[in-house]
Amino acid sequence: MLITERSFLIMWIGQLATIFGNRFSEIAIPLIVLQVTGSPLQAALVVICSQAAPLLLSLPAGKWVEHRRKRTVAMSAEAVSFSVMSVFTLAVLFDQLTVWLLGAGLFMIGAAGLFFRVSFGVLVPQVAGRRRLVEAHGWFEGADALSTFAGPVLAGVILSAYGTAAVLAVDAATYAVSFLGIAFLTLKEKPVSKKQLSDESLFAGLRMLISDGRQSFITIQHIVLNSTTTAAVLLVIIYTSESLDFEAWKTGVILSAAGAGNIAAVLMLRIVSRIAWNKLFGTLMLLAAGGMFVISLTDNLALLAAGMFVFDGALSMAFVLNGSARTAVTADHRLARVLAGSAFISGAAAIAGNAFAGSISEWYIPQGGLIGLCLLLTASACCSLLFREGSSPVQELKP
Repeated sequence: MLITERSFLIMWIGQLATIFGNRFSEIAIPLIVLQVTGSPLQAALVVICSQAAPLLLSLPAGKWVEHRRKRTVAMSAEAVSFSVMSVFTLAVLFDQLTVWLLGAGLFMIGAAGLFFRVSFGVLVPQVAGRRRLVEAHGWFEGADALSTFAGPVLAGVILSAYGTAAVLAVDAATYAVSFLGIAFLTLKEKPVSKKQLSDESLFAGLRMLISDGRQSFITIQHIVLNSTTTAAVLLVIIYTSESLDFEAWKTGVILSAAGAGNIAAVLMLRIVSRIAWNKLFGTLMLLAAGGMFVISLTDNLALLAAGMFVFDGALSMAFVLNGSARTAVTADHRLARVLAGSAFISGAAAIAGNAFAGSISEWYIPQGGLIGLCLLLTASACCSLLFREGSSPVQELKP
């Protein structure tokens, strides 16, 4: 089993720590802005700052990372994120935290996260091997599941009991754990020859994302997954805290239900992973649409949690399939550039998702945004079921 191998286990623990901390700040920062300004749109704009960096820097980052030691880049990125989150914590303790400081700091964290994702993504096939990419991405999604299950509810409890500084301090500590995990990783990185190093334009990574039918399909679904996920989280936070007037711990329970769905999805993944790529992906998107529809219709805590369980569980499996497929159809020496291009797309999709969530909540109602996500997921499912090049399982894909 992959998780029993030392190098992969260390990578996994580092990912678990980082994602766990992100779940803390994910709920704390929008609530901080809402408390200070009372504006859902401003909360969305502050969150967007973290997605602006990937949008601006991802294309040059891919070419730059190609020439660097990936482990060093990943460690440096986590050190920057730890420093910024520590500044946030101190600013809260001394009552100096402002919306402008949050925006600038989140931009830096977004930039660091970009370099970490690209370098980390290149290391994954070197540690796990290409034949076990679905298993590797499944374990990483499991880390996300555990973090999403425990993180939000703990964040809500800690936020209510101990305040914002405690939540941000936990997030800072998790970046330190991730840094140490990469530092202790024993891996001889595969060198990339000068002939393989790309000397193409900055837009080469984007061109690779639509270089054939499979890459184009992955890219379209990548946009849907990222925009829908970011919009859904912010819409649910605004809907429960503003429209339903829920306490922080109740919002945490609903977001933690998403983690429970992730855990169930990871357990199911091995059973269904041999199903044809297009049929499995399309079915998952339909399930996610159903979960979001339930959320849009109710104010009952149990039903909201159930809808979030189905929605995020289905999307987590879809993310595993999409990420595994991207790596599987891309050659090693092209991976940094392609992952950077994907990060650019992710940044744009996340910004669009958060802008959509904030603006529709400000000018209309959050439930309208939730219904819009249902329609988008349903359209995506139909496209997937009709995709002719997706008739084989992801494990059989090759560059």
